[in-house]
Amino acid sequence: MSVRRFFLDISPLIESRAFRFAYFARAATVLVTGMLMVAASVQLYDLTKSSVAVAFLNVSMATPMVLALIAGGVLSDRMDRRSLMVWSRSVYILSVLLFLINTLLPNPQVWLIYVAAAIGGAAGGISVPAMMSATPALVGRDKLAAAAALSGLAMQLGGIIGPALAGVLISGPGLIFCYVIVLCGVIVTPLLLRALPPLPPQAGKQPQKNAFQSLRDGLAFVASHPLLRALLLIDLAALILATPLALMPEWGDTILNMGATATGYLYAAPAVGATLAALSSGWCRQVSRPGAAIVLAVLIWGLAVAALSLQTTLWWALICLAIMGAADTISKIMRMALVQHHTPDYLLGRVSSLWMTQYSLGQALGNMQMGYLSRLLGPAIAVAVGGLACAAVAGGFGVFNQGLRSARKQDGPPHA
Repeated sequence: MSVRRFFLDISPLIESRAFRFAYFARAATVLVTGMLMVAASVQLYDLTKSSVAVAFLNVSMATPMVLALIAGGVLSDRMDRRSLMVWSRSVYILSVLLFLINTLLPNPQVWLIYVAAAIGGAAGGISVPAMMSATPALVGRDKLAAAAALSGLAMQLGGIIGPALAGVLISGPGLIFCYVIVLCGVIVTPLLLRALPPLPPQAGKQPQKNAFQSLRDGLAFVASHPLLRALLLIDLAALILATPLALMPEWGDTILNMGATATGYLYAAPAVGATLAALSSGWCRQVSRPGAAIVLAVLIWGLAVAALSLQTTLWWALICLAIMGAADTISKIMRMALVQHHTPDYLLGRVSSLWMTQYSLGQALGNMQMGYLSRLLGPAIAVAVGGLACAAVAGGFGVFNQGLRSARKQDGPPHA
């Protein structure tokens, strides 16, 4: 057995010039988004001293993002996906400008932070389905698992560097300087995307329909496909029950007593584990039953979150969050490959938008759940309850959902 099968497959980057540009654009986006989320979260916590207020940052971003994801999914199946990505990432610049301008005010306003987050969420919601649905055209369906792993690596490297850098910058030069760096990064992204070739959706067998009919077709496809439905539900349950990110400023401040620098490290820790998982993900393309691997990964994710409550040291928190991030990444790689393999091209935009809709809503609801539970019971009990509930749900899927447990990537070609 070759050792190379355990390492990251970089052939999509080598073989596809267009994928390289899309990949670097995605990496830049994740890097500055990680910085932005830490900066805004720390700023909100400093202004309010409330984890619930930090959780509302995710809600203010997720609410318009959900609407934009739905619209973006329909649009990416009806018009050029490259154009959608370029224009939506250009609008994102306005969001970062508002964050910066608000910070320059003598008295920064909490409501302006939420407004800026809402604009950014809407812009991101348009671009994500276009990027996801364009991937098969950029790399070919036989390279989807490798492309998913590479995309996961870009996300996690950005998730390590971005939050950690934000924590250092906030503690050093300050919040304003951090926002300036983010602004530079978001300006670069649409320039990279402009280098992509035109990416019109491939024609399907169905006639062109209006937007509402198109959206209904996407919903009907997912609802009627047992595997896609199970993948969506297990991911949604894990996100709602075991997303502890809203607690990180409070954890760094009151549990660890280490301030913004520790908060940056806490936000970066899941990405460290995820990066290690992505770098060693070559074995994912050889897994014969990725559905079972997803169940196991979600189980580990929940147990890692619950284990946060066992100790109150920085290193223990970083280890638990890193394990959580690694498990989440393996689950994402497997899920993305299964979803894209089992979805025909003319539906990929809508299915991708539905997938990201549940992710955005699930993460927002999970952060709210953790924020309120922390207010009622304390942060340690909140992560313990949420993590164990996530593990229990994963176990339930593993026992009772045979379709997911036995799912294979090669079960059949995409539905026509």
